[in-house]
Amino acid sequence: MKLETKNCQNCKNNFVIEPDDFGFYEKMDVPVPEKCPQCRQQLRMLFRNFKTLYKRPSDKSKKMIISMYSPETRLPVYDSEEWWGDEWDPMDYGKGFDFKKPFFEQWKELFNTVPHPALMNTRSISCEYSNMTIDAKNCYLVFGCVEDEDCDYGHIVWNCRDSIDNLYLFKCESCYECIDCLGSAKLFYAQECESCVDSVGLFDCRNCLNCIGCVGQINKSYCIFNKPVTKEEYKEFLSNYPLNEKSSIDYILKERDALRKKHPQRSFFGSHNNNVSGNHIYNAHNIHHSFDIKNGENSKFCFTIRKTIDTQDASFSTELSECYQALTMLDSNKVIGSQQIVDSHNIYYSELCYSSNELFGCCGLRKKSYCILNKQYTKEKYMELKEKIVNYMKKTGEWGNFFPSFLSPFSYNESIANEYMPLNKEEALDQGFLWKDNIPSTKGQGTIKYDNLPNTPEEYSRELLKEVLTCKNCNKNYKLINREINFYKKNKLLIPSQCFNCRHETRMNKRNRRKLWDANCAKCNTVIKTSYKPEDQKIYKIYCEKCYQQEIY
Repeated sequence: MKLETKNCQNCKNNFVIEPDDFGFYEKMDVPVPEKCPQCRQQLRMLFRNFKTLYKRPSDKSKKMIISMYSPETRLPVYDSEEWWGDEWDPMDYGKGFDFKKPFFEQWKELFNTVPHPALMNTRSISCEYSNMTIDAKNCYLVFGCVEDEDCDYGHIVWNCRDSIDNLYLFKCESCYECIDCLGSAKLFYAQECESCVDSVGLFDCRNCLNCIGCVGQINKSYCIFNKPVTKEEYKEFLSNYPLNEKSSIDYILKERDALRKKHPQRSFFGSHNNNVSGNHIYNAHNIHHSFDIKNGENSKFCFTIRKTIDTQDASFSTELSECYQALTMLDSNKVIGSQQIVDSHNIYYSELCYSSNELFGCCGLRKKSYCILNKQYTKEKYMELKEKIVNYMKKTGEWGNFFPSFLSPFSYNESIANEYMPLNKEEALDQGFLWKDNIPSTKGQGTIKYDNLPNTPEEYSRELLKEVLTCKNCNKNYKLINREINFYKKNKLLIPSQCFNCRHETRMNKRNRRKLWDANCAKCNTVIKTSYKPEDQKIYKIYCEKCYQQEIY
């Protein structure tokens, strides 16, 4: 079968359906998509709110709770313990399927009546101010938090301990202000590093120890700005440029960024792969146009997944296989058009379902089988009715698409879509999205000026818990927690002058976008795909993987 070029129904840009794609769509029994991969990804992310939190009453007990759903949201919201309790039954909301009404209209009626948990915290302890957590303990304002302990202020932090202010951190300990780092410890202000220890301000380094401001170094120790130094010179540098002074951090990162412009830059970040394209892909085979994949094979258009197999168009999941148009899958397989599905298989157009199989259009079910719109059927009746509904949805044009945007309970700037595909209010409204003006925040309640905070880490104390700080960037107020004060004191670090949201935005802006551009290797001139946008290709020397490996090793 040949390539087919289609025009996206949403953004009107052309996109390509490749021969292997047709085989996947046939296997999943779904039509060829009418929207491009970027618009499909954007739509899925519109249904996920990570870090916009509200204080609101539970619709069950009326007690005040922390929730990802605003008080104005149209659906009932329960405290997480109440939602998991036995005092209500999602099957009570079951209804028969009406072949005279579109499926998504019927789903909307069910979705807006079944209670939702305030936060998605699965098997987690003391994570009341985090969201999308799994098997985590003692984490604060960490979003996309998987098997972490004692971590604060982060986005996509997995299998980590005692780390603060990080973005895409994996199997790390005692790290601070790191972006896309793996298997490291006591690493500060670093990006794209793996297996580095006791180092500061590194970029794209591997197996380095006691290094500062280095770029592209492998198996090095005691280096500063890519130059070897003695142990005494290393200590002297840290004495002259202490990490609790902003000028020191600014100097280290400025020198490092200057090095990046001179040093070859790899076009793609990842390792142990065969036949992959995208960025930040590891231990994978035959995965394309995908980003932030830790393991997998035979998948495409996948984003932020620990392990993906035989899947297309999936986002923010742990382990999944044979899925399509899926969001937040945990150890699930054979799922289509669904979100927040855990330990389940053969699930279609459902949400918030756990340890179940053979569900269609269900919400909030646990340990159930053969249900449609939360109504129980026999196996035989379910299979018969499911086939009729699929054929009906094919006729209405609903089958194979993700939930339409009008079903999302979040405005664009509440959702993570705005973090990965930023729009301003006017742009969002022009594209048909909602926008929320009253995102929670406080201003004008600061109790101390930043310049009046203790000058040295030795002076940091619990007295700082009483203070309300003012972000130098957005002027919104923020506070410190005891664990982070101890972390800054122990590691002799500077107290941040910006609120968490501004710090997170700064880190996000340092990452390459989830898009591939054509480029030519700066050494061999081979045509390559890279996440470096065209203007950055003029700043950095982008090498193909082969030339980069030859240069570095």
